[in-house]
Amino acid sequence: MQLVEKELIDLDTDINQHLSEPNRKIFHPRYPSHSITLRKLLSHSASIAVNSKLRDTFYQPDDTAFAQSTLADMCFTHINPNTSNWLPEPPGSVTFYSNEGSALAALVVERVTKTPYNQYIKDNILKPLNIDINKTGVRLADFPNREELVKHYTYVLNTSFLEQWNQKIPQLNVAQMPRNLPAWLYIPFFSFSHYPAGLLRMSARSLSVFLRMFMSNGSLILTSRSIAEIRTIVGGGHIPFYNQSSDANST
Repeated sequence: MQLVEKELIDLDTDINQHLSEPNRKIFHPRYPSHSITLRKLLSHSASIAVNSKLRDTFYQPDDTAFAQSTLADMCFTHINPNTSNWLPEPPGSVTFYSNEGSALAALVVERVTKTPYNQYIKDNILKPLNIDINKTGVRLADFPNREELVKHYTYVLNTSFLEQWNQKIPQLNVAQMPRNLPAWLYIPFFSFSHYPAGLLRMSARSLSVFLRMFMSNGSLILTSRSIAEIRTIVGGGHIPFYNQSSDANST
């Protein structure tokens, strides 16, 4: 929304105009005339649906994912008209949560500002809000003391759950804590290439600072008009959620 305020982007413009990749345009293969826009990406109504088996491969130990793929690589490889990572409905007609769609919106920010997305966040959101950037980041390498980070655990009732975890994401080496079942599983720190969708690590206090910005109608980093736009329900709440069937999108 900061870029909208500066008139550098428009929420309803085809994102290909912002990406400036004439040989790698992103559009729904069945509905090429239904453009993908930032409004559709941010409201999860762009009909992007990467299947779970493929998404599981995105998760890598530590910071490995960042070395394997850039944000642009992930978007242009997995969100293009030559893949089946799409719902069988035209963009703008249904809602379906998509991490990859959020990552694509972040790529637009990178291309327009010519700045890596995580750096843009630090310079234009975290610093103006006086959030300590030395204790906030995406990469584990951003933190001088990893011991300050909360570790990941999940509670399981029997060994089948551990088997399921290691079948889905064997690369993470999920392990049972040393006690009899039921017990906790330890999930090592991980990374994923679509990191703008949910890999920003910060303290609860820092998160509260960010949330108070919304409660204060954008003080310091956004105008009240932008906050109102963010809170607006796209389609007046009439865009239905898409119930993905078992045989759909079987890449």
